[in-house]
Amino acid sequence: MNTPLFKGLTRPVSLMGLPMTYVIILMLVVVGGFIATLSLIYFGVSAIVGYIALRLLAAYDSRIFDVIFTVIRVTPFTASYFKGKGVIYGA
Repeated sequence: MNTPLFKGLTRPVSLMGLPMTYVIILMLVVVGGFIATLSLIYFGVSAIVGYIALRLLAAYDSRIFDVIFTVIRVTPFTASYFKGKGVIYGA
């Protein structure tokens, strides 16, 4: 699974050097923050800083957000979690 052929065939689709999941998260943060603040300075700074941070994260692991989203989707929260009791384990 560490061969170049396997990595090349299974790498995620990229845009601007970032996997698509990373691009979507970057756009949500940058555009959402811009709409909330209406500041062009925020728009520029958050786009540059976010791109650099996500590019470094993508170099480390390009599928980390896919793993996080899959774990959240497959292991749902219990009803007690939403009632403010946290995670309760019982027999």
